[in-house]
Amino acid sequence: MKQRPDFGAGAETFFGSLEGPIADLAREVRGIVLEALPDVRESLKWGMPVYERDGLICAIRPGNGYVALQFYAAGTSLRDPGGLLEGTGKRMRHVKIRGKGDIRKRLFTSWLRQAAAVGAR
Repeated sequence: MKQRPDFGAGAETFFGSLEGPIADLAREVRGIVLEALPDVRESLKWGMPVYERDGLICAIRPGNGYVALQFYAAGTSLRDPGGLLEGTGKRMRHVKIRGKGDIRKRLFTSWLRQAAAVGAR
């Protein structure tokens, strides 16, 4: 099996490799994650930054024209009155961020803290 080129690399390498508007969005979302959950562990898994504390909490995944903030086990339990979360999996959900106007720091912070609390159970 061929080893991934980013195997063993840190998140700095990942974020440094991004270009254009997606890079700025991804870095801003990363800042929100690290501010909301200062004791979270950040690592690269599955080719994207993943955040853990007593289990998987979230990941930042660049897509074609957007950055997804995706939530693992807590995705379906997050309070989402605006219906922004997408996905059809058993538990996982994500929000697509296509521009600065899609960043909702207070809401994302709330989701991150809710997700971290679910992971700690």
